[in-house]
Amino acid sequence: MLAQTNKYQLVSNVLFQKVDDETVILEPENGNYFTLDPVGTFMIENLQEGKSVGQVIELMNTKYEVSVEQVTTDLTELVSNMLAQNLMVEAN
Repeated sequence: MLAQTNKYQLVSNVLFQKVDDETVILEPENGNYFTLDPVGTFMIENLQEGKSVGQVIELMNTKYEVSVEQVTTDLTELVSNMLAQNLMVEAN
């Protein structure tokens, strides 16, 4: 589980490109990539703006009227997968 106060950001050399209603995130050196739906894009964009995990969960809960538990699970899974593929790091 991610700490509510943690902040994450994309690795500096990662390419972030929106195409229609999905987003592609590519790490050019090793070829790792993610495709995101509009909900995943919303999560990553807010993390990129410097918001904490807790702040993103609150925004998601308000915008999409989804339970805090579901948002927390989805955000944790997304960030964990991106950390494992070296597409994201914990921000200072």
